Amino acid sequence: GSGGGGGGGAPSAAETARTVAAMVAEGTLSTLCPEGGCPVGTPVGFHLDKNGQAWVEPGEAGPALANLSADARCSLTVQPAAYPARSVACVTLVGQVDVSGTGPAYPLRVEKALYFGGLDASDSQQVSPEEFVAAQPDTLHEAAPELVKIWNEERAEDLYRIVSHQLGVPLEDMLYAELVWVDRLGMYVRTEVEGHDEAVVRVPFYRPVIDERDARSVITMAAQIAWESERTYTPVPVPLADAATSN
Repeated sequence: GSGGGGGGGAPSAAETARTVAAMVAEGTLSTLCPEGGCPVGTPVGFHLDKNGQAWVEPGEAGPALANLSADARCSLTVQPAAYPARSVACVTLVGQVDVSGTGPAYPLRVEKALYFGGLDASDSQQVSPEEFVAAQPDTLHEAAPELVKIWNEERAEDLYRIVSHQLGVPLEDMLYAELVWVDRLGMYVRTEVEGHDEAVVRVPFYRPVIDERDARSVITMAAQIAWESERTYTPVPVPLADAATSN
């Protein structure tokens, strides 16, 4: 189903929507003002509990709580605040907030989720509340920013090799490769190849990874495979003379 892994070695819209929601602590809540019903967006606190229930904290002072008391319909837009996570996607949860209980957090009953793809460059997709709740946040979502930083700073050459292998282009034609996000099924790399426009390339892993350590070893393996395949095209001459003199 849509709640599991997506096609083409990437997470589904439902899974990425759930991941984005798990990574944020705030969003913009649009409520309807009683006079004329015009929508008003206000910043609110937000979290998902372990059952996938969404909770919003509209604050006592702003217009959101009063608006919701009159009309529970609303939409909440969430997107991670900082890069690299910010580039992953944006999600709008549409539904109703029950403000009859005691705050500061009130439950948002999600009727549908709208997923606006970022790195996967997909058009907006609708995700059902069942799919949204059933999906699990990606296992790497907490570790990904650090993985991205380390790989770009310390293993840039490996990234060039991996993308060159994935695209089937010679390493010398790779002008640029920067890891922008990693999830349990693969990674997104912003790339520029000689003669082509800059693009974000999806590099699927050969198997899903279970945690950060596993991701590191799978990416290292991908670099090794790329290096070996590159080596078969351009054999490295064995320096026999050096070996003889060192004896």
